[in-house]
Amino acid sequence: HPIPPISTDPTMAPPHFLIFCAAVAAAAAVPSPVVIVPGDGSNQLEARIDKPSTVSWRCTKKQDWFRLWLDTSNLLLATDCWADNIRLLYDEEKDLLSNNVGVFTRVPDFGGTSAFEELDPSLPLHASAAFRKMVQQFVSAGLVRNATLRGAPYDFRYAPSSDVGAAYIDQLRALIEQTANATGKRVSIVSHSMGCLQTLYLLNQQAQSWKDKYVEKWIPLSGPYGGAAKELRLHASGDNEGLPVHALTIREEQRSYETNFWLAPVPRWFGDRVIVSTPARNYTAQDYSDFFDDIGFPAGKKLLRRVEGLTSKVNAPGVDVVCMYSLGVSTPLHFKYGEDGFDNAPAITSGDGDGTVNDISLRLCDRWADDKAQDRSAKVLRFSNISHQGMLTNDAVLRALMAELGMAGPTSS
Repeated sequence: HPIPPISTDPTMAPPHFLIFCAAVAAAAAVPSPVVIVPGDGSNQLEARIDKPSTVSWRCTKKQDWFRLWLDTSNLLLATDCWADNIRLLYDEEKDLLSNNVGVFTRVPDFGGTSAFEELDPSLPLHASAAFRKMVQQFVSAGLVRNATLRGAPYDFRYAPSSDVGAAYIDQLRALIEQTANATGKRVSIVSHSMGCLQTLYLLNQQAQSWKDKYVEKWIPLSGPYGGAAKELRLHASGDNEGLPVHALTIREEQRSYETNFWLAPVPRWFGDRVIVSTPARNYTAQDYSDFFDDIGFPAGKKLLRRVEGLTSKVNAPGVDVVCMYSLGVSTPLHFKYGEDGFDNAPAITSGDGDGTVNDISLRLCDRWADDKAQDRSAKVLRFSNISHQGMLTNDAVLRALMAELGMAGPTSS
């Protein structure tokens, strides 16, 4: 008997075949789960204090768990108290970092997104929103908070070279595994700013078999792969980042963060570019030993050594990667101090970048797209005139991000 032709009419197909097709279509329509890794200072941090003393009579000695970062009113109205609560202590002899005496900290909602959707929810009109718009877009596209949309906030003061930072990397790895196992799909990782360094460090530590099993792709936004020149201003004279607080009030606190050394310009990439100058001399990224001595913070040399080997080579991640960043924004590149020294604000000369990270640092992920950099696919999506933080909210960026994740993005600004 001749074989009957296969009907293309769905009404003639057997029921079990239709069920199978529907299941396949439904599975294809559901995007891969996403894990978000935020940047420096882009998630909340909570504290409990029971301090033997304070730096001012205005400061509280004892308080149950409260939002330390970000509490805008505390930061602006009691800056010295806030800075003393959030700063780290460095024991040079033991080479250990820890909270200040009587301060206990924790990161809220690990695995969820609430800690980085808004930093200070008390502010009106979502003025401290970080990933809020992105998360809302993901949810609208079908992802579910705490199921297929996960978050990996962390204590942004510590790098993976410390016990706290290393524990976070273990948590991030476990979260990716847990999410993939629970959903039956490999995870797409979306990171921003220093979160790109955290993710790159994690991926560089894993076997290729692990990456093949658990990671669908990685989309880093605005990664400071080679550091940022503005970190040297922070160490020299403090950086109030436009807030109405005196930079010197927060300089010691900012110097205490291990991550502010991880984010410093990497010598192999910044080369002999002069970043800081005084009437007496110039400083490049090759001159860190003299620089930290001359700014009166010799411990900085040891803190820098702790982190200098973490991601400075910018090795390829070994997963499908879509590197996204913007250029065309005036970005601090050189800081000129006068005869008054490092206790006064410098004159700033800017170059290209995204307003925070310099172009030479952002462009380093272009190397992964080279033919021999890695076996997995790699491409770069470069934008123009979008700020470092704007990469989290710009509609063009979000449309591109959603498209790379297989989702529909925003249609208007």
